[in-house]
Amino acid sequence: MGKKMKILKITALIIFSVTLICAFVFVLLVRIVYKGINFEGDERLFEGARSFHSTTFYANATPESEKYTPIPIEIGGDVQKIRYSLDEISPYLKDGFIAVEDRKFFLHKGIDTKRTLMAAVNYIIRKDKIYGASTITQQLIKNISGDNQISLKRKAEEIIRAIHIERKYSKEEILELYLNVVPMSENIYGVGAASRAYFNKEPSELKAEEAAMLIGLTNAPTAYNPYKNPELSKKKRDIVLSVMHSEGIIDNEEYNKAVITEIDVIPREKRQDRLDSWFVETVICDVSSDLAKKYEVSSSAARMMLLGGGYDVYTTMDPKIQTTLEKYFEDLNNFPKEAKLGLNYAMTVTDARTGYLVGIVGRVGKKNANRIQNHALLPHVPGSTLKPIALYAPLIDEKKINWATVFDDIPIEFYEKDGVIREYPKNSPEVYDGLTTVKDGLRKSKNTLAVRLCAMRTPKKIYESLKEEFLFDTLVEREGSLTDISTAPMALGQLTHGVSLRRLTEAYGTFSADGQWRESCSYICIKDYEGRVILKKEQLTKEIFKPSTARIMNRLLMTVTESGTAKSIKLKNTVNTAGKTGTSGGSKDKTFIGYTPYYNAGIWCGYDGYDKTIPSLEKSHIEIWDEVMTQIHSDVINTPYIEEFSTNGIYLLPYCMDSGKIYTETCVFDPRGNRREYGYFTEDNRPISECDRHVLVKYDYETKAISTEHCPKDNITTVALLNIPNRSFPKEVIITDAEFVYRDIDRYTPRPIDYALPYFQYSLPDGVYAGKSKGKKQFNSNCYLHDE
Repeated sequence: MGKKMKILKITALIIFSVTLICAFVFVLLVRIVYKGINFEGDERLFEGARSFHSTTFYANATPESEKYTPIPIEIGGDVQKIRYSLDEISPYLKDGFIAVEDRKFFLHKGIDTKRTLMAAVNYIIRKDKIYGASTITQQLIKNISGDNQISLKRKAEEIIRAIHIERKYSKEEILELYLNVVPMSENIYGVGAASRAYFNKEPSELKAEEAAMLIGLTNAPTAYNPYKNPELSKKKRDIVLSVMHSEGIIDNEEYNKAVITEIDVIPREKRQDRLDSWFVETVICDVSSDLAKKYEVSSSAARMMLLGGGYDVYTTMDPKIQTTLEKYFEDLNNFPKEAKLGLNYAMTVTDARTGYLVGIVGRVGKKNANRIQNHALLPHVPGSTLKPIALYAPLIDEKKINWATVFDDIPIEFYEKDGVIREYPKNSPEVYDGLTTVKDGLRKSKNTLAVRLCAMRTPKKIYESLKEEFLFDTLVEREGSLTDISTAPMALGQLTHGVSLRRLTEAYGTFSADGQWRESCSYICIKDYEGRVILKKEQLTKEIFKPSTARIMNRLLMTVTESGTAKSIKLKNTVNTAGKTGTSGGSKDKTFIGYTPYYNAGIWCGYDGYDKTIPSLEKSHIEIWDEVMTQIHSDVINTPYIEEFSTNGIYLLPYCMDSGKIYTETCVFDPRGNRREYGYFTEDNRPISECDRHVLVKYDYETKAISTEHCPKDNITTVALLNIPNRSFPKEVIITDAEFVYRDIDRYTPRPIDYALPYFQYSLPDGVYAGKSKGKKQFNSNCYLHDE
């Protein structure tokens, strides 16, 4: 017996010592953590709670707030309360939460000391997986901060903040705020919003069983969701009812009636709440994120702070543009028939002069709910729309290429798959043009040129510039076996996750702004109900390209709409219009980013699941962009003066299309005709040497072959053929300029034109066809002339 007593004493001493050590360590940790806590966010929530007014949004804001007349933005549906006072909340809810979550709520000073120490010991010895010790005040802090990490540091911070709140606010104020921010599943926060969402009632009208269901939700919002798990929800509700009964909140009759009542929530589709436009919803998202960062609170708490704080939010929305977008996208007749079968579209518009977001729409059809999938903000694979900002503009800026730089549009490498030799990369369409200038490579979206440019700049450097300069935060450095630091993502835009349409449109605004990147802000500032500015948006800006580079890019991208992949655009006939098309692998995303001196706009097309190929459409996304932007520019088109992209500091100079160098007399003899073109250059990045690509040869137009000493002199003329060394392939490849290529050999043997070497050897014989082909003319079983 004495031995047992001795063991018990030793055990008690050990427990006491461990508890004392834990308490000492915890107090020390509290003192360290205290200095780094920002209490302003907690206090801001309480301050906002006192207004009990909905937030108002205004359009057409500018940084000089005193110089504009704010235009209130109408909110669709009923603008319902976000916050409720304790008098407006059912006693079942108030007393029930205290009974279930914190029976000593009105007795403690923010923490339950005994349970906290026991939880600390348990944390060290890991006796139980979960050992709760949080009071309602601590849970409020957890909901505000959004931090659920299990650590002593986080717990210490929670306790300090809880004690601070208890000293500054009354128990009633604390309980009131807790009930207004507690998570209720379905992206619902607060008992007021939950009462309306689940039962279509005000929180003062709830029955005991309804209040119990909401109280049960807070323990595990997803697990006890009445839509997803009705049986678990009812089981948890009945446990809460039992506690409410034992605590005297409900009597025997109320309890017996409540537990036999089935869960009865209204269908999701019948919920009624405020309906925000695409723009207002974007502002709410942006402001909530910025508030969360500034005041160190959770995004959900920041959202509640915003919507329920009675604030005035000054947005950059242009009502005319937003209305144009919404009306157009609501009418399914404006889209191809596939839009009724799930094909979706999204569009963003920014002001070219300020960079501000002025219009946004995330889906086709009338917006009938909040916080639904917004394709303008989700990442999508950009395809070739990445090329101008990732490849062409940076390399022009670095003077490594210019408008006329020539690359050979031929496959770069070959590989074998399933016994078949395949080329990489493939163009779309699968045609190779041979010698191609930077201008035509961009205009025709040549993948071979993009891969060559990527090698010049390197995928790593491209990745870093997109991430650091353009803030493409969805790029993947390494995710399992996936990475965006590779040729396909960086050269061809086949990103792992993609980039949002808003961010991509923002990046193109760099060209219309003389190389200055500007953040596409959706709001300017927020004022509280007393007129104090609580949040001001400082627009991020940085110079990425020289003004001359941006101006050259404007002219390059204008060729895309004039005669390139977006030549169907009609807006170009009245306003300078530039842009670039892009398609993801498998044609699951189609994108076009276009701009004028007035607005930058991007459009995306694809299916919600991103797993279906976009079929051939009777009306392209480019045509839709054109129609919307024509409406947006209606006022501009009718003005006497229409702005144009500046050409100050750049020069329009001639060059040879086949060498990118200075045009010479030799170039005149090219059998295709005049090979002179004009392009835009800077003084220090322009053609400076003469063309050495064209080679003069004597040509017999009767035999259609290079002449020899045996040919009659009357049949001989002079032509200039292309000197292109090192073209040889392991398979047949059709190159459109092949018939104009000359290969110098030591010995001539005149051959008739109906003989030619196969293209996979990629050279013409001594006999050369130097005229225009009239279609695909066969010379032998595997040799064709290709139309231009």
